[in-house]
Amino acid sequence: MRHRFSAFLLLIPFALPSFAQDSQPWRLIESTDNTRVVFTHQLRFENLDGQFRAGRLGSSDQVLLSRTTVTGEYRKENSSVVLEVLDARQALADSGSSLTSKVVNTANLQQLYATVNVSDFLQQKTTLDVKLGRQTVDLGSRRVIARSTFSTVPTSFDGLNSALTLENGSRLQLFYLQPVPGIPNNLNDLLANRTVRDRRSDAIELWGAFSELPALTEWLRGDFYYIRLNEKDTRSQTGTNRRLNHYGVRLFHPTAAKQMDFDIETVLQRGSSHATAASTDVRTLDHEAYFLHAEVGYSFAAAWNPRVQALFDYASGDENPLDGSMERIGDVYGERRFDFGPTSLYGPFARTNLVSAGYRINATPAAGMRLMVTHREFRLAESRDTWSGTGLRDSRGSSGRGLGQQLEARLQWDVIPGNLTLESGFAWVDWSDFAERVGGAKMASQTHYFYLQSQLTF
Repeated sequence: MRHRFSAFLLLIPFALPSFAQDSQPWRLIESTDNTRVVFTHQLRFENLDGQFRAGRLGSSDQVLLSRTTVTGEYRKENSSVVLEVLDARQALADSGSSLTSKVVNTANLQQLYATVNVSDFLQQKTTLDVKLGRQTVDLGSRRVIARSTFSTVPTSFDGLNSALTLENGSRLQLFYLQPVPGIPNNLNDLLANRTVRDRRSDAIELWGAFSELPALTEWLRGDFYYIRLNEKDTRSQTGTNRRLNHYGVRLFHPTAAKQMDFDIETVLQRGSSHATAASTDVRTLDHEAYFLHAEVGYSFAAAWNPRVQALFDYASGDENPLDGSMERIGDVYGERRFDFGPTSLYGPFARTNLVSAGYRINATPAAGMRLMVTHREFRLAESRDTWSGTGLRDSRGSSGRGLGQQLEARLQWDVIPGNLTLESGFAWVDWSDFAERVGGAKMASQTHYFYLQSQLTF
């Protein structure tokens, strides 16, 4: 009965007409000068046909995800307290599902932090913002640290995050963070929507500095950052004992009508790590890896406001699994949905051991509608290294490097701006070379993924 009710809620928005709205979205509890309370409810149905993960090859997968969040804020003068509670549940999944704690986490304390804002700090028109407590974090392009917009359970951190903003818009951010791993993380508990209190990980810490320079020149903006990641094995959480320095640079020109835009970002990782998270793996490897993202686009002043982009990504892989070094770049806590496609039940491509090129078209068919179509080809950067996220590897390198071609499309519609958004999308992959040969994998020759989502904000 509950599954039928959830499905009924998912279909309700399609019966609602589109009509003119007031300038301000409707809220169940009206905001005041001191308080703000916002409720959101998201329903998403996902279906995957042609499983690509090791151990689940050739199967299909489906899930109905329900996420409810309550966000409250109390402000007084130059300080505030923010509380966000999130409840993400599943239905329809079975014992063959690839569910993780990134999509199911019930009664989760997502955020609880205090902020202080200091105006005219050190000099006039310079502002200092300090945030302390449990929080989600977005840095720059969001490729390194981000609050996920597609995974129903974003990663939270406990720690301190401060930002100094100058009169010209330049911004310096300093932070110390410890991630809060989602639990439970075994399939039976996830299928049962079991509630377990999340705790921060003392095994991982992130600290660093992030600077935003909005006016390097009249047409060029830049981000420059350093992030240190320390990870150690514990009984409750195994890891690859990473001790990594991240040196990042991003140069970009924002989108504007009848103009070219571009975005180039690269990150160098240097330090030490282990090859695997196994407790028996005690060999320390010299770690040096990097990724590069480049895109160039043009926005046309025409019907539907089309924007066309050329895309390229390179994420290094480990060249030789038997030597004393590691060249595979490891993801930190970044978002990959906007570069490589949906995650959740899908997500075959990540920012590690990967080469990809393609194009993207964005358009606005009508007011409040956003259409996106992307076509990309994917290959392994190193044929002897792991295809991240699938558990598949050919340590001899005889299966080639080709993974396949992906066609992705997404349509978003703000039916009632600020209150109701509908979204639907699909991804189709035609697998090749490595995906077809590795270990006699016998995986499906194609994968089809579809989702349908509604989000109510009130």
